[in-house]
Amino acid sequence: MPVIQEIQFVQFLEPKNILCRMQATCWQDAITELACLLHRNEGGFDLNEVVASCIRREEATSTVIAPLLALPHARVKGLDRVLVAIGTLGAGILFASPDHGPVQVVILILTPHEDPGLYLQVLAALTRNLGAPGAPDQLAEYTSADEIYHAFASNGTELPPYLKAQDLMEPNPVTLLETDHLQDAIETFCMRKVMDIPIIDEERDVRGVLSVEDILRHSLPGHLLWMHDLSPILRFEPFADLLSRDHDSKIADYMREEYVSAEPGMPAVQLAKLFINENVRQIVVRNQRQLAGVVDLHAFMAKLFWR
Repeated sequence: MPVIQEIQFVQFLEPKNILCRMQATCWQDAITELACLLHRNEGGFDLNEVVASCIRREEATSTVIAPLLALPHARVKGLDRVLVAIGTLGAGILFASPDHGPVQVVILILTPHEDPGLYLQVLAALTRNLGAPGAPDQLAEYTSADEIYHAFASNGTELPPYLKAQDLMEPNPVTLLETDHLQDAIETFCMRKVMDIPIIDEERDVRGVLSVEDILRHSLPGHLLWMHDLSPILRFEPFADLLSRDHDSKIADYMREEYVSAEPGMPAVQLAKLFINENVRQIVVRNQRQLAGVVDLHAFMAKLFWR
């Protein structure tokens, strides 16, 4: 087994790449200011491309990972090392998803394009150390670059040696209770735009999974699937029958008790194998029987190859 060296986040950081009390008044300016700082001090990348890439990603999916904290990033072709710039903002600014509230600490991360896991390792380390309540507040209160640098040097923000399921999972997925009704499931599928929903009990133990295909399968009994002539049901009569019972039917009668699962500590590369071999869209991550989160195939691909 290869020896994996321990990497500290502070190895990517220098005081000259830290700005206290940035002048930016919008999130685009904050990203641009930090990118310009790295370009001036380190070079090795096209400034306009990096700024455009960071802004495009921020507009597609928020990089605000905790109250007051945003981690915009870009994967840069030709870059041979990780570059990090940190900026603090006195009053705070709203990022592209204003629901997250004002941001006072912005950490810009540039990683080599050819290393899909490196940014996620950095993200996992920062989430673990800065995701706790009060941690970003402390960074925002520092008044000098040296203070921020020494804060990271002393807190041991270490990158995980490899990515795990817990680093890629969504910890707060859409769920339903086994006692909910079919109507609740149909509404959730349509309103939340999901395809698979973990079904849990009051203790958050996983009881099964419900997918949109499960509802279709119950709408069309097996013998109908063998029919070549569907003229008797052109008006979706079986679907009407299902809908007539949606207020009374419990989700437990429609869910599947067999599903693909993983433990939080499973190496993330194993998830890729499960997606391929099991031909599923979603992997349920469990702590014992309790739901820890889910990894969706779309999000898995986006995090590895784009985000």
